[in-house]
Amino acid sequence: MLSFNFAGRNSYDDYGILISQRPVIPSPKRRINTINIPGRDSNLRFDEKTYEDITLTVECSIQDKQNLANKIDEIKAWIFGAGESDLTFSFQPDKKYIAQVVNSIDFKQVYKYFSEFPIIFNCRPFKYAVENNTVNIVETGTTINNPGTIESEPVISIYGFGDIVFKINGQQISLKGVSEKIIVDSVIQDCYDDAGNNLNGNMSGEFLKMKSGENIIEWSGDVVKAELLPNWRWL
Repeated sequence: MLSFNFAGRNSYDDYGILISQRPVIPSPKRRINTINIPGRDSNLRFDEKTYEDITLTVECSIQDKQNLANKIDEIKAWIFGAGESDLTFSFQPDKKYIAQVVNSIDFKQVYKYFSEFPIIFNCRPFKYAVENNTVNIVETGTTINNPGTIESEPVISIYGFGDIVFKINGQQISLKGVSEKIIVDSVIQDCYDDAGNNLNGNMSGEFLKMKSGENIIEWSGDVVKAELLPNWRWL
C-alpha cells in the first residue's frame, strides 16, 4: 500500500487516501546561465552551483460512503494548513522532502462515494535524511563521512573560548572572542548564540559545507568540543 506522511500525518491511516502509483521523481534543474557572444562558437556558461525547486504530483483517490464532502474538507484543511513541512513516502521512509502544497486541488467525483484528485507538492531541490542526528567531535582531525550525493550545509555548535579557527577539508572560518559557545549555521548563513543573538561580526570566512564522502574536521584555539548537525542530502 503506497502512502505518504506530511506534516506528521499519514495519507492512508488518517484519511484513507489511495495512491494509484509511485509519483515521478524529477531531478532538480541546475541553474546555469548562458551568454551568446557574437563571433564565438557555443555559448559562455556561468554555473551558479545552485538548483531549482522540484514539483511532485501524487495521483490520489478516496472513497467515503457516509459523507464524502466532509472527508474532502478534512483533506483540504490538512494539506493547505500544514504550510512547509516534511514529506516522506512509504517506498523510501528514510529520506524526506521539505514540501508545501501551493496549487489548488481539483476533486473529481467519479461515483457517488468516490473522488479522484492530484496533490501537487512544491519541494526544495533535495532529499534529506529523516534521521538527522548530531555528531559530537572532541578531537581535531576527526573524519566524518557524508553518505549523501551532494554537499551538505551543517549547523555547527562550537564550544570554547577566545579566538578560534575551525576547518572542514582545509576551508576555514575565523571566530573572534568566543564566550563558551557559538553556532555557525550554514543553512541560513548566520552566526549566533543560544539566545539567538547575532554574532556575524565575530566570524570571517565563507560558511562551511561538507562534501560527499570523507570530511576532515580540524580546529586551533581553545576548543572543548564541537557538535555538528549534518543535514545530509541527496539529489
